[in-house]
Amino acid sequence: MPFQVWDFDGEHYDLSFFLVEEDLATGQITTQVMRSRYYAISAARLCTLMQQAGFTGVKRLDGVFYQPVLIGSLPVA
Repeated sequence: MPFQVWDFDGEHYDLSFFLVEEDLATGQITTQVMRSRYYAISAARLCTLMQQAGFTGVKRLDGVFYQPVLIGSLPVA
């Protein structure tokens, strides 16, 4: 059985992804956990950061994926 735990810490969050398995023959249960830390900012803030980095035509697309997609172009130098 997989499940996730999200622990927020300001603009960051720690994600723990647990996998719990039971061996039906022995009743033995094993648990694995994978952890990662993320920078949690809004899509609007990420668009602003993209523009500050030099991207043009930055926009947010909704309804094309299960979460927003941000796009932009870098001018060719």
